[in-house]
Amino acid sequence: MLARFDRLERLYKAIKLVRPVDLNVSRTVENMLEGAGISVAERSVLELLCEEPLTVPEAARRLSMKRQFVQRVAAGLIGKRLIEKRPNPEHRRAYFCAPSPAGRDLFNAVHRRELEMLHAVLGDINQTEVVVALRVMARIDAAFEALARR
Repeated sequence: MLARFDRLERLYKAIKLVRPVDLNVSRTVENMLEGAGISVAERSVLELLCEEPLTVPEAARRLSMKRQFVQRVAAGLIGKRLIEKRPNPEHRRAYFCAPSPAGRDLFNAVHRRELEMLHAVLGDINQTEVVVALRVMARIDAAFEALARR
């Protein structure tokens, strides 16, 4: 007997995997950060700021996190001298956060280790599979972000 292919049920199963995948990735990243002196949340904020300087509210929006949480994480990174405040000509109080040289070096070292681990455990996934997965995950994220704003 042939099993019926239900596209929406398969999509549902893919979405159901997001939480365990996220938890397992977070646990792995947390283990890899041991000794680096930063948490998973700090690593996420630092990565974003290495791409471009942002205000805390901008960073919070991009990470889909609460502004207050990102503010606490940023304050911790400032205290560790991994990011620094820069003036924002458009707003006196909403300063830009940017990585310090030490912060950029730390993120680059952490990211290099992550890429080495990815190559070791998932290096057999081909480029086409990655492109399709990115496209599907981006569509799912955009759809649920719109739904969450309602």
